[in-house]
Order: sequence, then structure tokens, then C-alpha cells
Amino acid sequence: MMKKKTAALLGAAMLLAAISGCGNGAGSSAAGSGGSSAAESGAGSVAGETAGGETDGKKIFTAGATTGFFGAESLDVAYNWDGWIMSIYGISENLFRLDENYVPQPWLAESYENVDDLTWKFQIREGVTFSDGNPVTAEAVKKCFERTYEQNERGASTLPIKSMEAEGQTLTIVTEAPNPTILNDLCDPLMGVYDADGEVDPELGVSCTGPFIATAFTAMTEVEMVKNENYWGGEPKVDGVNLKIIDDEEALNMALQNGEIDLIAQLPASGVPVFAGNDSVTMESKTSTRANLLAYNMEHAAVQDQAVRDAIGKCIDRDAFAEVVYNGYATPSYGVYPESLPYGKTDGMDLTVTGYDPEGAAKFLADAGYQDTDNDGILDRDGTELEVKMLTYSYNNQCIQLADMLQAELQGIGIGVSIETQDVLDEPLEKGEFDVAILNYAMAPTGSAQYLVSMLFDSSSSGNYAHYKNDTVDELSEKLKTTFDENERNKIATDICGQVLADRVYDFVAHQQLICVYSNKVTGFTVNPSEYYLITNEIGLEG
Repeated sequence: MMKKKTAALLGAAMLLAAISGCGNGAGSSAAGSGGSSAAESGAGSVAGETAGGETDGKKIFTAGATTGFFGAESLDVAYNWDGWIMSIYGISENLFRLDENYVPQPWLAESYENVDDLTWKFQIREGVTFSDGNPVTAEAVKKCFERTYEQNERGASTLPIKSMEAEGQTLTIVTEAPNPTILNDLCDPLMGVYDADGEVDPELGVSCTGPFIATAFTAMTEVEMVKNENYWGGEPKVDGVNLKIIDDEEALNMALQNGEIDLIAQLPASGVPVFAGNDSVTMESKTSTRANLLAYNMEHAAVQDQAVRDAIGKCIDRDAFAEVVYNGYATPSYGVYPESLPYGKTDGMDLTVTGYDPEGAAKFLADAGYQDTDNDGILDRDGTELEVKMLTYSYNNQCIQLADMLQAELQGIGIGVSIETQDVLDEPLEKGEFDVAILNYAMAPTGSAQYLVSMLFDSSSSGNYAHYKNDTVDELSEKLKTTFDENERNKIATDICGQVLADRVYDFVAHQQLICVYSNKVTGFTVNPSEYYLITNEIGLEG
């Protein structure tokens, strides 16, 4: 009965999300259930443009996605997380690139040498130029990294560098400590290569090396690009690319059905039934390391009590969430990482939460001394009512549905819940304006467990918005950073997961698949599970 109840709650949440048009705000669509076109819904359009066709005799490829996948605030690799989006756009590139198995492959660097535990030499590919025409040399890469580290505090945690030297096309990097994952780290979009000596255009950002060059950009809304005529990796097969943010899922789906766009990047799972059996499109998916998760703010009294966190965790029906909200394109999670990764299993761990158990959650709270002393439906203890503020994205319907589900479940056991949504969460997360944050993160996009450990679990990390601190985790994190043996690394990562799950400052709910759907006119497109790469020089259009 509880399974059926949760499924019904999720179904109601999905209906509510559809009615309310969940993605209101910057870059979101105002289109409702009337099926307005992408242009009418605020996605923007280019004069004379036809998806899958030509503009003034030129082939223009057009794609749409929600804010979460296409939403950049700038075209500066060093700003915030915008390097990630610029890599997706096909504007920026790195020294190395991940293949489908998350193995780094040479890209702008054609070879490397591991001189000793701290010293690495990289041979920068000859003949590559930035879009402004300047050559990509070792000195240019060095200056780029120096600027990024000055501009973005995540640089030091992504790849701790002690010193760099440049001579011709040879870049020498000396790390602060032995770094077994340096090649993976260099795949992080924050380490994208751009011309630090060039002008940073207020609108079009920095000059990079990718197959496409931005010609117009509206933050969190749209980018228009033309092909890089001098792209080192081979001439792009289309003349231009236009990428639009369409947060209204119905409008996004209809834009592809109407031929206004050629591809939906990161198709929301709710769109799967819309395109199932449609012979005019191709739908592809790859298992990613992206997950929905809850982060508890350990500086707020409401969730400092582990009994409260345990109760919330037991009120999440992960199975129903994965099946109903993601249409089966996700895997329920009771651990941290996906079980497909060697450090993602929970065998032998003493897990407090192993399933959906609201009755057990209510008992946890009663045993911890929470009672409804004033009969208002909200539990209290020591004169303070048990209420939490949930924060999530305004454009991510899966996260919103999870919030709606939890609100109903938690109120059912006496926890008051308010929900706040915002387009960009960086500021409220940094300011701690939440008790529970419902997030959607890539867990190991570089193929390394260290990525998430350094971002969320290390007490010194700027991304540790939960203010999580565990001395053992910090020690294991430092050990993980300097261990080269792969089996030992996997064991350390597993031990970290055990500590994190025992502390229960995070709840990992479901690991999702990356789904893309595109017109059959599109050629040369492939889904890469790392999510870093979408637009490439191989994308073409028939006709």
C-alpha cells in the first residue's frame, strides 16, 4: 500500500509540475499546455532558420535543452561552472578528452611523459590555433591555467599545481603532491584551454579551439555559432549551430516534433513516451554518473539531528521515483556512486536506510523525543517545531517532483516542509539558505572517484555546501589523491563512501541515464556518458 501511495503522490507531482510549468525564470518558457512553438515560448530564433535545413544556403544545426544542460552565464571557461557548458557547446577543448569508458585520450596534448611522482611533461599539438588566430603553445596553455586559477577557486582543488614551465610546445607541470589522476583532472572542463592573452569579449567571452565559434550569446537563453574554418580536428560538417534553452518540457518536445530543432539534449525522462515508436526520430541513452541527491545543511539545527536525516531518508521511495519519474531510465541508489563503478557497491556496509519505510521514520522521530504537543500536525521538541526548508532548481522537473513527493511524505509523519526553487543555486547554497538542498550532480564525470570526494566531502572544499566534516574522510581523501595503485584507490573510495553513508549528511536517490533524441536527418551524433561533449565537428545534416 505504501508503494502505491508513493506512486500516486509522484503521479500527482508530475501533473502539478506540468500544470504549473515548473521552469519559470531566466531562460524558461512561458508556453503552457497549448503547444506553443519554441520561438513563441521565449526560446529565441534566427531569421530564416529552419531546423535540419538551410539558412541563406548554409546548413544550420539546432538543438534545445533545459537550463541545466545549456545554461551558461558567460562564455568564459574560468567563470563559475561555465567551462562545462562551453565544452558541451563545442567551443572549448582540453588537453585530454574522455572516451566512452571514461579513459583520458590525448587531445590538444598529443603525448605526455610522467617524469617522476610530481613531474609531468605534455607535448602540445602543433598547428592548433585559437579562434582569434593566435597559436596554441605551451606558454599559452600555462597562461590560461594561471588565469583560471586566479579567477576560479575550484582550480586548486581540481588539480593542485605547484609550478609550470613552458618551452616551445612542451608544458611541464609539477604537482603539489603525487597525482595519479592528473590526466582525468585535465579532462575537467574547468581546465579548458583558451587564449588568456586575448581580449575577453563582454558577450562572446574568450577565444578557444573548438569546432565552433560563438557569434551571439544571451546568458541562460541561447547561443549562435559558426563553424571554425581552421579547426585542427577536421572541417565541421555544418556551417553553424544554434542552441536554445527551452525549460517548458512540452514546448521542448513539440519543437522537435515540429522540426524547429534537430535534437533534444538530455531529454527529460518524461519525454520518453512522447517519442517512443516515432520513426522520424532516433532516441539514444547511455548510463551516466549523474544522480539526484539530498544535501543537509549541518549548520542548521533542524537537520543536525541524525534521527531527522534518517527519517527523511526513509521517506524517499527510490524505486518508485526511478520508475515513475524517470520512466525506468534511472537506477535507485542506497549508496553513493552507481554500482557499475568499482567503488559503487555497498556490500558489507551497515546502512541505516535500505528502503522506503515511513513507519520506521516516524518511530525514529518518536524515539528521538519528537511529539506533536500542540496538535497542529507538526512535531516539536523542546518548544521548537520540526520544519525544514527545501531548495531546488526551478527548471529541473525531476528534482521538483522529488521535492513535492517528500513534502507530502514528510508532512505525513509530522515534519513541516516549505519548498523554494531558483534558476541558479550557487548563491543560496553558498549563503546556506536551506535546510535540505535537492541537487542533480554528475558523480564521477572525469572517471575518478576523487571528483565528488573533493567537491562534496572534503571539509575544505568550496562546493561542500552541507558543511560536512569528518576527519577520517579528510584523511582518506588526501590518501586517495596520492595513491597510484588502482585496486587500492578503489578500496579507499569505498571506505570513504562507507563513512559518508554512516554520517548521512547526504542521501543519494537515483542514478540517471543521459537520453538524447534527434531527427533522422542528423548524422554523426553520438551520446557520450560523461556529458562533457555534445556538439562536435562530426555532426551533419542530410539533405
